[in-house]
Amino acid sequence: MLQHGRDVYGPKHTPLLIDGLNIDTREPATWVLPDDCAATWKMPKRSIMCNVASQQNLFRVLDGFSALTGHPRYRQAALEATRYALEHLQYRDGLLFWGGHVFVDLNSDQIVGESHKDWTTGTPRPAFWETGVLHELKFHYPHYELMWEANREATARFVRGFWAAHVQNWANLDMNRHGIYGQTVKPTWDEPYTGRPVPFSGQGLSFISTGTDLMLAAACLTEFTGDPRPLEWAHRLAERYEQIRHPETGLAAEVYNYYRNERLLAQFGPEFGQRLTETTIASIYGGRYGPGTICLLKLGEQLGDRGNAFRQLAIRDLLAFARHTYDAKDNSFRMLLIDGTPLSPADVKRPGPLHPDLLRPRHANFRHFWAYSLAATMTGDPLLWETARSMGRALRLGDIGSNPGTEPAVDMTTTAADPYLVFALLDLHRNTKQAAYLRLAGRIGDNLVAREFHKGFFVNSPEMRFAKFDSITPLALLHLENARRDTPVKLAPYYGGDSFFHCDYEGKGRTYDNIVIYSSK
Repeated sequence: MLQHGRDVYGPKHTPLLIDGLNIDTREPATWVLPDDCAATWKMPKRSIMCNVASQQNLFRVLDGFSALTGHPRYRQAALEATRYALEHLQYRDGLLFWGGHVFVDLNSDQIVGESHKDWTTGTPRPAFWETGVLHELKFHYPHYELMWEANREATARFVRGFWAAHVQNWANLDMNRHGIYGQTVKPTWDEPYTGRPVPFSGQGLSFISTGTDLMLAAACLTEFTGDPRPLEWAHRLAERYEQIRHPETGLAAEVYNYYRNERLLAQFGPEFGQRLTETTIASIYGGRYGPGTICLLKLGEQLGDRGNAFRQLAIRDLLAFARHTYDAKDNSFRMLLIDGTPLSPADVKRPGPLHPDLLRPRHANFRHFWAYSLAATMTGDPLLWETARSMGRALRLGDIGSNPGTEPAVDMTTTAADPYLVFALLDLHRNTKQAAYLRLAGRIGDNLVAREFHKGFFVNSPEMRFAKFDSITPLALLHLENARRDTPVKLAPYYGGDSFFHCDYEGKGRTYDNIVIYSSK
């Protein structure tokens, strides 16, 4: 990767890295804007992708590989790329040009990404703000320890800018997943907070995907500086997601505010009245009860007593979700309103924001298994453990045991292959000391290598042409090797996140790099 992934493009070569490459030709991953987007937004039509937010797990791998091997050049490459990004890709308000909608084109050194549109037609429009792009982190969970080492002042400036750009109103934490560069004043962390009841009408949607990224950033800043105020705001933000919980079922939505609520009311009002909004659907986006809970649990572990609010938020979420939505018969979660009212595709009577498929039951996946098994070993709660045990059987893992202290009967012939499963089993081994979990993690690791490692790179499957350097698999294998060696090496924290870029692509519409590039045959 270091041989073929460096910035050797355009007139200026930098320590930055490309996002990925073609495993046959070694050509870099490129993004191709439609003609109208490129012309209207004044961006290159074809760009070589360098999205530093889509390299944070790669940086964890390079950091950890140096720690395990004693060879500093891997970590140095990550450190140099991070330092360059903090010095050259940081806007005046502290935000970095990275994330879900922005990257830098290494051929032209120009910022590229999704800009202004007429959303009723999907037509690009000239931006009315200076940078013309939007900041977004959703389950990205940057490697803040490395950032802090690279440049402390710039990292602190980013965290402050991140909160300032995404929090629209500090008094009630009206927060949006999108932030506009240069439109906000840096906070002093001393803004007045009144709380006010939830839900409320806001300027954007308070997705917990961005919410947990904000919490992590603020908590890390408190750890680095000793200033308690950022962590206090992270606790207040966690409290907002707690307060949207239904008092009887314990279920909660993934947002705590309304935005353009009239769209859902028009689609479902004749049948549900005011009862179906984005603040009353338990898991329409699929994030609160999967990656969001993993981050909160891990953050709770990391902070000890100071992280109890995050840990308890996740545990209450998982208990309510298991109690009311999980069906062990087919290892799926039913769609519900937070008051327990069941939802199905048949409830969609007219066009609107929600497609019928969004209301179908959803199968539990390996990240759900990780969240439930981790929470179960942290609490000893029997419902959490039995839910994880049922998931384990359905996911072809065998029997993880009747409780966390019993010998499991794992299936060492399983064909399961998923990096999140490796992390789940390593946490089970760490928390229970049962060797069988580590052996099964090894089997999963072998399956991953057989399925994904081809021509020297990790790809989604043997048919795929492009390797994404931010793949979770090598990070999982690194943690597995460290656990097998039982070394004193402490690898960088991983919070269960992943990365993406989302924008219009020539001939594909609005899509994701993980689909149009890294799942391309």
